[in-house]
Amino acid sequence: MKHDTLSTLLFSNAGCRAQIVRLEHAWEKIVAHHDLPKPVQQLLGELVAASVLLSASLKFNGSLIIQLQGDGPVKLMVAECNNHLGIRATVKLSPKHKISDAHTFKQLVNQHNKGLCVLVLDPHNRQPGQQPYQGVVSLEGNNMAQALEAYMSHSEQLNTKIHLVSSAHTVAGLLIQQMPEHGGKTHKKNTVDPDGWNTVIALTETIQTDELLQLAPQEVAYRLYHELEPEVLAERTPKFECTCSRSKVSNMLLRLGEPEIKEALREQNHLDIHCEFCNAAYHFTEAQCLKLFEQHDLEDFDAVGKKTRTLH
Repeated sequence: MKHDTLSTLLFSNAGCRAQIVRLEHAWEKIVAHHDLPKPVQQLLGELVAASVLLSASLKFNGSLIIQLQGDGPVKLMVAECNNHLGIRATVKLSPKHKISDAHTFKQLVNQHNKGLCVLVLDPHNRQPGQQPYQGVVSLEGNNMAQALEAYMSHSEQLNTKIHLVSSAHTVAGLLIQQMPEHGGKTHKKNTVDPDGWNTVIALTETIQTDELLQLAPQEVAYRLYHELEPEVLAERTPKFECTCSRSKVSNMLLRLGEPEIKEALREQNHLDIHCEFCNAAYHFTEAQCLKLFEQHDLEDFDAVGKKTRTLH
């Protein structure tokens, strides 16, 4: 039986916490929706694991989204995880590039040192006009973990250590991060062991790739940290979850505008929209498309009291 688990540990004496994740079933569901070259699939797996690790501490109802905006064969890579640990991911590749198994992280997304790492915090109950929080930094490092460590250092100013591994059937990750009151450029003197952070990091560095891929997070935690006796705060179950719907696709068509939709309908009398995350298909006939705008106009009239809404 396949397992998907996220464990959260607290090292009170070291002023830091750990997140350990291992995904099998959820990862295979994500992979099933994408036909990707091996190095791209591996990178996507690492990004998916990272999205779960970073979203584990979300304090609001919403999603954390990590984007790699590349200047190489990978133009865009997105992993999203919400506060309930529902995850989804997608990739856009440049048709101009051929990708071999030998492609490195830098060759995939940062060939000309113009790649970006973007982290978005998107509350689901945003007020009208409120925009999601977005942090953007240049891509740094030779792998996904180093790029995210650099992001956390520049943007969040918190000491962070990340390990990410990915295979065809399993992805896993380990994150150690100083808590805000104990780390970063604004930290003050505290009662934690001054060598605690270094001790946790030294133990973390002994982890092997095969151990992360093959052992459950609870076993990894015991293997690395049992002598420190960390407090286990939570064990949760991530899952694949796409939030697309016909209603959301309809709203997207409305945002594109009636002239653009009519132009698209000139080539064929229907529109087929596929979700980039789960490949779900949404079919709209010409009549259905035009009725969207008719209904939208009537709703607008209602909002300003100019016309009573009448739908046929």
